[in-house]
Amino acid sequence: MKKYFKLVFISMFLISMSAMAQQQGPPQGGGQGGGMGMRQQQPPKERAEALAKELTLNDADKAKVQAIYEKHDAIMTKFRADVQRDAPDFREKMTALRAAQDVDLSAVIGKEKYEAYQKKQQERRQQMMNGGGNN
Repeated sequence: MKKYFKLVFISMFLISMSAMAQQQGPPQGGGQGGGMGMRQQQPPKERAEALAKELTLNDADKAKVQAIYEKHDAIMTKFRADVQRDAPDFREKMTALRAAQDVDLSAVIGKEKYEAYQKKQQERRQQMMNGGGNN
């Protein structure tokens, strides 16, 4: 009788643990950056390499793009530390910072490649809105 009691107890324990594990689900932010909906961004070097590959940039332009990413990452980090996410003008300020980065990128990579970059960005946004997080 004790064997059956132990077997039932262990079985119920394992079933309850697996049910609890399934209820938790993935962390917010797709599991990349922790909680609060934040996601971790690639380092400037990786982003510059990806952009260089995508737009066939030469090494000099790739280095300039990396410098732009580093500069704007520092600005964004300071901005996020100084401004509350729920501030009324947070979105407008963030949009302005991104626009400044885009102006710098456009100056380095040229109009034609910048337009191709914008098109790719729009495709990615559309894909994310449709629920397809993978590129």
